[in-house]
Amino acid sequence: MTSTTVQSAVSVVAGWCCVLFLVLVLSQGLAAADQSGGSVEVEGYASIVGGRKDLAREAALQNAFRRAVEQVVGVALESKTVVKDAELLNDKIFSKSRGFIKTYRVVGEKVEADAYRLSIFASVSRHKLEQGLDDAGLLIRKMGKPRIAVVVMEQNGYGDAMPGGVVENSLLASLGKRGYALVDRQAMLAVEHEKVKQPGDHAAAVVRAAAAGGAEIVIVGQAVARSTSALSGTNLRPVQVTVTCRAIEVDSGELLATVTATQQALHVNPATATAEAFEKAAAELSVGLQRQMLAAWTKRLTGLRTLHMTVSMIPHADIRRLQDALKEQVGQIEEVHDRGYRDQQLRLDLEVTGGFKDVIDGLATLRPEGASLKIIGYSAGQLKAEWQSCPTEGGHTR
Repeated sequence: MTSTTVQSAVSVVAGWCCVLFLVLVLSQGLAAADQSGGSVEVEGYASIVGGRKDLAREAALQNAFRRAVEQVVGVALESKTVVKDAELLNDKIFSKSRGFIKTYRVVGEKVEADAYRLSIFASVSRHKLEQGLDDAGLLIRKMGKPRIAVVVMEQNGYGDAMPGGVVENSLLASLGKRGYALVDRQAMLAVEHEKVKQPGDHAAAVVRAAAAGGAEIVIVGQAVARSTSALSGTNLRPVQVTVTCRAIEVDSGELLATVTATQQALHVNPATATAEAFEKAAAELSVGLQRQMLAAWTKRLTGLRTLHMTVSMIPHADIRRLQDALKEQVGQIEEVHDRGYRDQQLRLDLEVTGGFKDVIDGLATLRPEGASLKIIGYSAGQLKAEWQSCPTEGGHTR
């Protein structure tokens, strides 16, 4: 067997091993790695073909890199999602696992009859990994692709602060290129009618207007430009701008990100210098906001979150049956906490993993014995449902 043939065979075998491992591990849910540093200990495996232990060792090392990245991703995808996005995952993330490894050391290796096993302790770059997941659109889709509105009140030094300026438009363009779902500008005209032009913090008014326009996340900010006299002996006018933006979850009011950018520009025309400085500030803001939002979303997907659930029309005798069904039939639910019962209305806190949309999809198919659960409405962190008892043959409910 030639060296080229051996290498091809090893590549094919290693490739199939990676695919099988991906389907197996991700369908069962991945364990989150060390949240602070992304360091994990994993084992790589590869078959020895034609006696070439050197090629098998390299394949096992690459397999270990891939497994390290998969663990740090920590996003438990369902089997159907793995099958649907297998090519995307491989192209964007797993086939490039080596690029996400900061450092590694081999802690053990052994040769079996026809296989090579190698254990490593690896440090994975969480920043690069989050960027990769964002590029692939996986985090956005896992979070239900939330609709984002952007409102930046811009003061250019020549009038009152107004929305729709350079910073706002630049942020919208940047987010749009990354695949975020944006609220149409026309839907945000209500902002013009809110009392946001008056001095002080206008974030609350903007959030209300964004919610009315269908936004789930609003990026609200202020941009101020200050120009000074021309430089001595020239017509050049320096301009300094300061822009502060916050990303706020509309329903819960949770702060996802906050970034401040300060930039300068120089031009004979102060308006041109202001626009240039605003553009540079917007580019800096876009990177910072997305990085913090991705970090917040990654933490949500890899840890426990609380979903507040209200169930109406449920008899007291059926509460235990519902709680047991929630834990047994919905895989993302870890714990169920009773928060009170009154007038046949039950309040529960569900400790869940993954995105809320996946949990809600599971709840929609919940079938407790002799009953069903009807989803009435939901938004981020909140869910309303109605208990429906199934009629028996005699026309009575159980």
